[in-house]
Amino acid sequence: MTKMINVNINAGSIDPKEGEEWANEIVNVYADMEIADVQATGNSISFKAGLSGMDDTTPEDIKQKIDEYLTMNEAFSVQNISCS
Repeated sequence: MTKMINVNINAGSIDPKEGEEWANEIVNVYADMEIADVQATGNSISFKAGLSGMDDTTPEDIKQKIDEYLTMNEAFSVQNISCS
């Protein structure tokens, strides 16, 4: 069973559709990452993320992947990332 972590990203101005696409694209970069329940507004993106088959995933593991992905695909300015 994949343990899912809640991810909340506070951003500058972002098109909600582009925010959803950005979050869903993560699974194409990290084959072991699963994404669910993506929601985006004009200044935030939230979703659940987990690493396939791992039941010991920590919020820090997910935050590291999100930080790496933001470095590769800087689609918007990030003000805060929280994973819990």
